[in-house]
Amino acid sequence: MAKTREDVVEDAVIQAVGHYERRNIIKIIGAAPGGVTYTEILGETGLNTGHLNYHLRGLEGLVERDEARLYRLTPLGLKALRLLAAIGEDIGNGDMPYIDTVLTAQSSLLSPLVRGFMNVMILVSLFGTLGGLWLLGDWGLYGMTGRMIWGMVIALICGALLYSLLSNYRTAPDYFKRWEKRVLK
Repeated sequence: MAKTREDVVEDAVIQAVGHYERRNIIKIIGAAPGGVTYTEILGETGLNTGHLNYHLRGLEGLVERDEARLYRLTPLGLKALRLLAAIGEDIGNGDMPYIDTVLTAQSSLLSPLVRGFMNVMILVSLFGTLGGLWLLGDWGLYGMTGRMIWGMVIALICGALLYSLLSNYRTAPDYFKRWEKRVLK
């Protein structure tokens, strides 16, 4: 089934406001009907200029800069602001179990492709670590010093990779989700 116009708009808005800093920028700009300067946004967010520029690019279409160099919300940006305000309405303690369930479900969403890639990388780094440790114990070929150095280097690199992969495997950080979107498009 083809996406409707509404589906495309929903996807665009939800993707644009998918990051805390971008939601914060929309709220800052929306709170100032006359517009906000770049410096004011920079001061309120506490971001550096590179990060602010990155997030402002991600908000194109929701935020625009006028001739006076003031940032304002576009009509679509106003809808996004209303959506954010509606989400925050009437949230009570009874909603917390549902919020926790959503966060848990979202944190474990990795496609089979990414999960398979991570599994392969975990195995490669595990065997690399074991190989590095084996080199530490078998000194005959290159002599004790050369083998120990190579063994330590391989074990440390592969061990660090293994630790990183295992720690990120559960949480599925935004990096893997963005990487997955780029690879699968």
